[in-house]
Amino acid sequence: RAVKRNVKAHKDLEEEYLLALIVGKYYKDDAECKKKLEEYCQGLKSASLKENEIHEKLGDLCDNKKRDKKCQSLQVKVTEKCTSFQQKLKTVLADPSDDNCKESERQCLFLEG
Repeated sequence: RAVKRNVKAHKDLEEEYLLALIVGKYYKDDAECKKKLEEYCQGLKSASLKENEIHEKLGDLCDNKKRDKKCQSLQVKVTEKCTSFQQKLKTVLADPSDDNCKESERQCLFLEG
């Protein structure tokens, strides 16, 4: 299935989108989530980058205490987003249109990740 990837960066991008992209399918497992975030932070350090240079919402990502809290809340937030979007898609699929597709494109890309 072809999906347009030319979506511009969204200034109001929510932190859970960024975290979900980093940890991927491991958002459900607290230990794996922490491990993936630690690996990400190590990669940033290896590249001599700071997390806020990547995105302002990642500013405290590599702080151990805050990282643990982020993993704990990520599962809840992603599950809520998926559930509400699933309900929205049921309505949209009943009457598909280009407008519906454009409106839902960002969330679809998030769910594909």
